[in-house]
Amino acid sequence: MNTRKSIFLPLAIVSLGFMSGQQKVMQTDFSKGTWEQVGNGLQRQWVSGAESTFAFWKMDQGAHVPPHQHPNEQVTYIAKGSVRVLMNNKEHIVKAGGVLIIPAGITHEFFCLEDGTEDLDFFTPVRQDWTNGTAGYLQQQANPLETVAQFNDMRPGNVAVSRNGRTFATIHPLGSPQQQLVEIVNGQPVSFPSAGLQKNGGKAGNKKFDTPLGITVDKENRLWMIDMGLELGKTRLWCFDLKKNRVTEKIDLPADIAPQGSFVQDVAIDEKNEWAYLADIANPGIIALNLKTKKARRFSGHSSLQSEDVDMIIDGKVIDFGGKPSRVAVNPITLSDDRETLFFGSMNGTTWYKVPAKLFRENADDITIGHAIQKFGNKPVSDGAATDKHGNHYITNPGGHSISKLNANGALSDFVKDARLKWPDNVAVSEDGYLYISVNQLNTTPAFSGEADQGKPPYFIYRIKL
Repeated sequence: MNTRKSIFLPLAIVSLGFMSGQQKVMQTDFSKGTWEQVGNGLQRQWVSGAESTFAFWKMDQGAHVPPHQHPNEQVTYIAKGSVRVLMNNKEHIVKAGGVLIIPAGITHEFFCLEDGTEDLDFFTPVRQDWTNGTAGYLQQQANPLETVAQFNDMRPGNVAVSRNGRTFATIHPLGSPQQQLVEIVNGQPVSFPSAGLQKNGGKAGNKKFDTPLGITVDKENRLWMIDMGLELGKTRLWCFDLKKNRVTEKIDLPADIAPQGSFVQDVAIDEKNEWAYLADIANPGIIALNLKTKKARRFSGHSSLQSEDVDMIIDGKVIDFGGKPSRVAVNPITLSDDRETLFFGSMNGTTWYKVPAKLFRENADDITIGHAIQKFGNKPVSDGAATDKHGNHYITNPGGHSISKLNANGALSDFVKDARLKWPDNVAVSEDGYLYISVNQLNTTPAFSGEADQGKPPYFIYRIKL
């Protein structure tokens, strides 16, 4: 697939918004965006306003959109290459510069005739079948997701699975939860390790949870949880013994390493060398913590830790955070199976990076670490990630309602695409070969939408066989 930037769009920045009532103007830049892989040789980006949808397609020769129809009038402009369209038992060859108008309710079918074809489509009214994922030609034939848990009154945050198949989840702090950490028992969330550690609507304290999010289970079957401490103003790393179901350690990160206002939300554990690696998105950086000595250091200032200037687009809408287009920095962080390579990337970013973990263990300076950082591959704008023992990376793709797979050779593909993946937040790989996925519609929370919570329960933890 040729994914170089288009030289056509005279309006490289597309602005939609019909200024009717309170409809806001929305602006994004397709030249900086990520492409959704819809089918073989077929990629798209799209946005919707109040009354219309605009789509930009890139196609390889042989790409095919099966017969379909929709209640939308469609205006197609071929910017580059050519396509063959079957409609009303007639064939239409549309070459670069050609326009085809497809009336509402008419069955039509597209065939791409040239590599590098670029197709601009305008639809009215809004393509609701794209928004709700019911467009038949975009659906997977199989339905591989299994429901692990359903949440009716709280959003799962991150998910982790023990070596013997126990499932744990934090409850996302953006949902103002009563509980903070649960175990899934018979499909239902139960306070873990006890109700006494949960805030339950009260105040956080030194002996209670505050605002945890990132969790993981290490190879010694210990559960680790990073608590951002947004109320107490301090970041803590909790460790739980899963045999005795109790807290075994609670490490307070020093104020100079994780000062008040930090948003340390993801964690990776190296049980072999006894180190923890944490990602802070507020002051973009990686915190490396020696679990033996409890000494920590911060690596920051490097360009790989920053957000890229790229929008997250979900269901045709640019996603805001804090009242402006989301630009979230370093977020998912994972380790290779041998614990020698650290992987990371920003949420609003399209690059997955790697760096030798021993540089942190040996206390290398920031310049040395910065020079050692390399691009491993491309990724979607994402929230969470997990790396399996074979070197495959599973990366959430909220905009594509999917999970992407970046294999050990750096090739990116869709692993699973399903309309039910409404903001897949985090993933975890289990010992018995499943990928667990927490789904929480995070874009509907006030922090992202700027409005009252628009989430529509239930929220889910799913799993899929690898």
